[in-house]
Amino acid sequence: MSNPVFLDHIEAHVEDIAEYCKFLVKIFQGGRYKVISDTGVSMFVSNDGINIEVKKKKTSNLPNSAGFCNPCLRMENAKNFIENELGFKIENTINNVEGDCYFFTDHEGIAWHVKDYLVRDKYINW
Repeated sequence: MSNPVFLDHIEAHVEDIAEYCKFLVKIFQGGRYKVISDTGVSMFVSNDGINIEVKKKKTSNLPNSAGFCNPCLRMENAKNFIENELGFKIENTINNVEGDCYFFTDHEGIAWHVKDYLVRDKYINW
């Protein structure tokens, strides 16, 4: 390959752009966002350079298991963070060799999962 390819951003289509940007800052424990268009579209940038463009959703359908979905994070004390800091109910727990992985749905109906460990596990580190 002669030209490198880089992921520029992922889009999230939500009901309340401003609230979702605040949620992203909270779940990523930092980052920044700003409005990038006159329609209120905003760009969130995490501390480690993940770009999420947040737009107004156009339908009333909730996200489902089709297309890009189910963002995954890694952190220590994930269970406590999800339940107490974010205030969401854990819907499912999977036990990986390195630790637990917790699934929850946010206030916009988007399903997330968070691995309760920091190591890059066998699923991404090969």
